Amino acid sequence: MNCDVSIVIPIYNEELNLDELVSRLAETLSSTNYIFEVIVVNDGSSDNSWKKIISLSTKYNFLKGIDLAGNYGQTIALRAGFEASQGEIIIAMDGDLQHNPEDVPRFVELMHQGYDMVGGYKEERPELGFKKWISNTAHFIIQKISGVKMKYFGATFKAYRRYQLDNLNFLGDATRFMGALVLRKGMRFTEIPLKINERKAGTSNYKFSNVIFEVILDLIFLKFFLTYMHKPFRLFGVVGIASFLIGLFLIGGILFGFFFLGLKIKENYLAEFLFSIFLIILGFMFFGFGVIAEVGIYNYFLKKNNTLYNIRSKTNNAGS
Repeated sequence: MNCDVSIVIPIYNEELNLDELVSRLAETLSSTNYIFEVIVVNDGSSDNSWKKIISLSTKYNFLKGIDLAGNYGQTIALRAGFEASQGEIIIAMDGDLQHNPEDVPRFVELMHQGYDMVGGYKEERPELGFKKWISNTAHFIIQKISGVKMKYFGATFKAYRRYQLDNLNFLGDATRFMGALVLRKGMRFTEIPLKINERKAGTSNYKFSNVIFEVILDLIFLKFFLTYMHKPFRLFGVVGIASFLIGLFLIGGILFGFFFLGLKIKENYLAEFLFSIFLIILGFMFFGFGVIAEVGIYNYFLKKNNTLYNIRSKTNNAGS
């Protein structure tokens, strides 16, 4: 079918929110002039979310459901929805009603004005003290690493053009940095303020203490992904050369002292000698890692079907 806008919603245990979410989307989108679809991806919910999706899909023909065989996390659930979508404009949003479905037309209108991506940010940021400092610091680092000057990277609620997502491989918790991964120099993007609601039902999986550690790891991943994903040998090669040259320099100095200055390696410099050999071996190891990584990346992008998830079933109107 021809489709203008696809809305992808990953959910986990949102049975109590689905009725209102879908009905409000139906009311909002029915007043527009574009053809739309809503794809709800059930990410291994332990409640009756999938049964609710099946029931709603019989009532609303625009609703498509995908039931993943297990809990893969928000990033992979979004990827499953993106790959099943047909719209030229793709909007990702959360399914807990903290995002207002009535805001969807605002995203679409801006995309029709020629933007490549439209993001949402919290109209009010209630965080204080340490949480605010962590958030500001993380955003500053992401801006420096990616070169993208966004107000807020963490919101799921964003609109993309299809071509931006077709060849983007989502790994880890990439949703935190979707804007940074998608945008490149010269692309047009904007952000709109959003009112974020309190969760009406269900339990949030967000824990600030866990997020701090995860963000640190993801920042390292982001730097690798943006800078070295297509050329990992440059990273491992630089480390390997540095390690090899330092080790070679040290062992050369020790051997020079042994042959010409009478140094006693075994008695006085054994630890330094062994450490120098270790650095040289480490340099060769990093070279090897670089070669293996290059081959791995080459083979990865040669594959046409890099599916990181399994689908248990789909609603009847979701296709094969």
